[in-house]
Amino acid sequence: MSTNDRFNLSQEVAVVLGGTGGLGGAMAQGLAQAGAKVAILGRNKERGEAKAKELSKHGQASFVSVDALDPQALAQAEKRIEKELGPVTVLVNAAGGNQPAAIVTPENPVTKLALSAWKENFDLNLIGGALLPCQIFGAG
Repeated sequence: MSTNDRFNLSQEVAVVLGGTGGLGGAMAQGLAQAGAKVAILGRNKERGEAKAKELSKHGQASFVSVDALDPQALAQAEKRIEKELGPVTVLVNAAGGNQPAAIVTPENPVTKLALSAWKENFDLNLIGGALLPCQIFGAG
């Protein structure tokens, strides 16, 4: 049995939120190589379209520009993906990142960390990177 047979995802429609980044892009690549139809969601249109073009060598791939913290935009993206690729069966939450002001360094110790920067980081990584996508893409 070949690896391609063992990990055949040709019946799957995968959404990779944060698919324009390094980790998300690599996961999108693996899903596409395994045969899944892949929708990349992210904020960077140029990188997203380039990644979708690269993945289209393996099958159907598309890019949807979306802010992970905008529930309405995520809901619209879900409808578009279902229309173009079919019902979503795989969700990869790879959105996130760090706000420079929220990183603890010798110059920015935790005792001086701005609460607003920490909250921005929390929202991006947990609300936009996990909760909202699960609520919207998991509801179907």
